[in-house]
Amino acid sequence: MTNQNEGACPPLLASRKIDEGSPVMSKPQYGDYQFDIYFDGLEGQLPKYPVDFASLERKAAEALPSWVHSYVAGGCGDEGTQHANVDAFSRYAIVPRMLVGATERDLSVSLFDMTLPTPVFMAPIGVIGLCSQDFHGDIAVAKASAQTGVPMSAGTLTQDRMEDVIPHIGDTPALFQLYTPGDKDLAASFWRAPRKPDIRPLS
Repeated sequence: MTNQNEGACPPLLASRKIDEGSPVMSKPQYGDYQFDIYFDGLEGQLPKYPVDFASLERKAAEALPSWVHSYVAGGCGDEGTQHANVDAFSRYAIVPRMLVGATERDLSVSLFDMTLPTPVFMAPIGVIGLCSQDFHGDIAVAKASAQTGVPMSAGTLTQDRMEDVIPHIGDTPALFQLYTPGDKDLAASFWRAPRKPDIRPLS
């Protein structure tokens, strides 16, 4: 098998058919990404990126400079809390609802006066700009948010100015995580910073 060609991630599928008379859901769903993997596999193409966390971590270690990887992947002390968090999260599972019909799925939630298609967010990661080759990781996240419809959460420690990030978010809602500084005037300036109407500041 050969690796998938370089380029942007494919959009959600909306029209492919599994077999005659069995159309893929006409409304785009995140789960439809699996069909890209299946159909590409039939043509001998592997996914461009790994689909499991362990492989993603290995790829990141290979691609990132050591000083960036140590910042992103490392934790305090012996990293006991970090490992405990991973172990705790791994005990949660997605339990499917059987025999209820899945042709019409609604995973939408209402949060902070926003209606979102799913309860999924891109978590804020400080200094995420370091993780892209051009050191504009905040803009890369904004573009991914616009493409997938998954809201991004910008952090106070963004490297790109919010004025430069906002145009790439498109119509997707977003959050801004504010680390409130002791200087009230500085905090107010963060709060008043230029942003699109759908960005909700969180402190």
